[in-house]
Amino acid sequence: MKEKDSFGIGIVSINDILVSRDLSTAKVLVSFIAEDDQEKVFQKLIRRSGTIQTHLYKNFPVKRVPKIIWLLDKEPGSTYRIEKLLDDIHSTTGENRDFPEANADRSADSDSITSQT
Repeated sequence: MKEKDSFGIGIVSINDILVSRDLSTAKVLVSFIAEDDQEKVFQKLIRRSGTIQTHLYKNFPVKRVPKIIWLLDKEPGSTYRIEKLLDDIHSTTGENRDFPEANADRSADSDSITSQT
């Protein structure tokens, strides 16, 4: 997004997304990394939400993009929970690269699943 330089909000951590059943709305829980005044930065995000919503409408190849409802996540552990999940995924991927036979088993399984469909 070209407008990102003018946001002035730093690094945003998306901690959770709750989408309604009819896909009309999405509640996005965010926090901000290395920001002392989370509420102040959150208000900047709210002011720019129209620009972000427009960007999503223009750039996602889906019929309906949910209306985003931004929520400030005041639970400090949420950001670290996401980081831990990403670290776990990264470390698992690293293990598979060290053991090529694990990847061979996986591709053989996926081939048999593909041929059954």
